[in-house]
Amino acid sequence: MSQTLSRAAALLTALAAAALIGVPAAGASASAPPPPVRYAALGDSAASAPGVPDEADAGCMRSTHNYPHLVAARLASATLTDVTCAGADTGTLTSEGQFDALTQDTGLVTLTIGGNDVGFTGIIVKCSALGLLDPSGKPCANSYGSGLDDRIRAAEPKVAAALRTIRQRSPRARVLLVGYLNLIPDDARTCRPRVLFTGGDMAFLNDFENSLNTMLARVAHAEGADFVDNHPASADRDVCRDDATRWTEGLIPTNPSIPFHPNARGEQAMADAVLAATTR
Repeated sequence: MSQTLSRAAALLTALAAAALIGVPAAGASASAPPPPVRYAALGDSAASAPGVPDEADAGCMRSTHNYPHLVAARLASATLTDVTCAGADTGTLTSEGQFDALTQDTGLVTLTIGGNDVGFTGIIVKCSALGLLDPSGKPCANSYGSGLDDRIRAAEPKVAAALRTIRQRSPRARVLLVGYLNLIPDDARTCRPRVLFTGGDMAFLNDFENSLNTMLARVAHAEGADFVDNHPASADRDVCRDDATRWTEGLIPTNPSIPFHPNARGEQAMADAVLAATTR
């Protein structure tokens, strides 16, 4: 074989090998890495993770180990803009500038919202106080009656409007509406003093939690977003579980957090659920 033919054969062999193993042959340019994914995290204290170390923003009680930060750390080439803030509701998404984090090239948006629109934390605190005063009755159910259903119905169009605003500002983004962890145990009798809800009020509060979760799922579906349902996985991780098991703290937290909010394990579980949703 002539020298020219030998060189040609060697070149063909090298090109074939490169194609098989996915390595560019000499002189071929490697494909450019994918551009960073712009990730905007919006929402309330369930997303900002107050009390979970370490604090990144005192005003919003935002943690460096909230679920958005954990998600961004595990997504390749992600750039995070985290504007989650304790106390946020659908109104403050606009008035306090959370929507300003959205751009035309945002690729991923997570939103945890609705709890403050229905007054969830205030309800839990009031029901704790009522349970302390009347431990054997149903003081919470008697106090609120059907009024909690009215709150959920009133919040539904507000959550829908928030999702529409996200779609308008970031039309190419994958939008995830991230639901809340399960808080209420099935049986409060072994839970005092971690919570002060009465046994008679547990079903009432559990129904309220489930109704809020159902509303969020319904709105997400209607507005073309994906709903991340954290309720089933956290069913055995409620406030009445032991220190090493629970994902949400009770009235007297023993893991770093604030009352009735996710601890570090809860935020990690929410991050896992969001990451799983991004691959579907």
